Amino acid sequence: MITIAVDDTDSEEGLCTTYLAAVMMKRLGSLGEIRGSPRLVRLNPCVQFKTRGNAAIAFSLHTDRPEETKEVALKTLMELSDFSGTNTNPGLVVAEEVPAELGRFYRRALDEVLEVGEAEEIIERHGLWSRGFKNRRGLIGALAAMGAEFPDETYELLAYREQRRWGTSREIDEESVWRADELTYPGTWDTVDHHNKKVVFAPHSKDPVLFGIRGENPELLRFALDSIRSEPFEMAVIFRTNQGTDAHINRGEIAGVAENRSYRLRGLVAEEPGSIEGGHLFFPLSSEDGRGGISCAAFEPTKNFRERVRALAPGDLIEVYGAVKKRTLNIEKMEVVRLAERKVLKAPICPSCKRSMKSAGRGQGYRCRRCRTKAEGKVEVALPREIEPGFYEVPPSARRHLSKPLIRMRGEKVHPSR
Repeated sequence: MITIAVDDTDSEEGLCTTYLAAVMMKRLGSLGEIRGSPRLVRLNPCVQFKTRGNAAIAFSLHTDRPEETKEVALKTLMELSDFSGTNTNPGLVVAEEVPAELGRFYRRALDEVLEVGEAEEIIERHGLWSRGFKNRRGLIGALAAMGAEFPDETYELLAYREQRRWGTSREIDEESVWRADELTYPGTWDTVDHHNKKVVFAPHSKDPVLFGIRGENPELLRFALDSIRSEPFEMAVIFRTNQGTDAHINRGEIAGVAENRSYRLRGLVAEEPGSIEGGHLFFPLSSEDGRGGISCAAFEPTKNFRERVRALAPGDLIEVYGAVKKRTLNIEKMEVVRLAERKVLKAPICPSCKRSMKSAGRGQGYRCRRCRTKAEGKVEVALPREIEPGFYEVPPSARRHLSKPLIRMRGEKVHPSR
């Protein structure tokens, strides 16, 4: 049994590491047997070197022809990598036995920005067969994918376009997509965005992916695939993945956050959320003990989620989930733990007719002109809130691959965004 892992073969202009792996598995079918589901491993979404989704692939092959396997794997990588891409730095690793330390390496790759030198030291220490190109950063993702363990996992079915159609507009019957979502939700998610009336499971780039269906059950993914009418596709592969699991989120304290990491932070809203040009929404969050503060942002692409953020008020106790960049947390979802009571001074209500009393004159209190009842002055009245305790999330069109959709948070007070 050998494990093969690959990363960093696509570019902003095209190709796809998952497609390369799918072709590689197909070609290796004559040399052995693929065991289990291939793994699609998402890593730290804050890494600046990524092309699109920062995904690496690993799969296991039972074979008695390991040298031929390496040749086929390398030839496939050379054929289906876009070496012209600025951030395309392919890495391929093959191991007969996966070193135990790669489990820790994977967990760090979810959270940190690792250096290629460390990956090369691991490869040399364990005598792993590898090939790296250009600056070789793909070796990092390949090793992380090889060591990935999923305490929580989901699946994604990826359908790939025929090569003659690459770079052309995708032909997908949208009505059938909405129907497939209706038939399979909540077992599948992020196929469509109901609030923004968009189909979101198909990319718009030139890469080979026709569309991807995410869910918790491979059989349900196949059922959804059969429900969708589209252009013919070359093949469809189901990957086991850490997508939709919050594997990248760390429980942290506001005062101790580091750049380019993702956190779950608890604190008090310090000021009313405010907008800047472009529709981006910001507010400061303070730790409960007053020892730290951080800016939180709901950017314009989060669309209707900003309405929930606007409903926050100073004193609300919340937990926010998201990545930290330049001391600002980009909110992926939030939990409203406790709402602050907001009060205003208003004219008193007549106890008899329930109408607002009117001023009786300066320093003379209030009087009901109808009932002649009197009151000394204004009274405090609690304002209704436009939000309630519970979880809120960005819409599917703005969701990061690793973010756990609220529909998977069973037993919680959730407000899923569809």
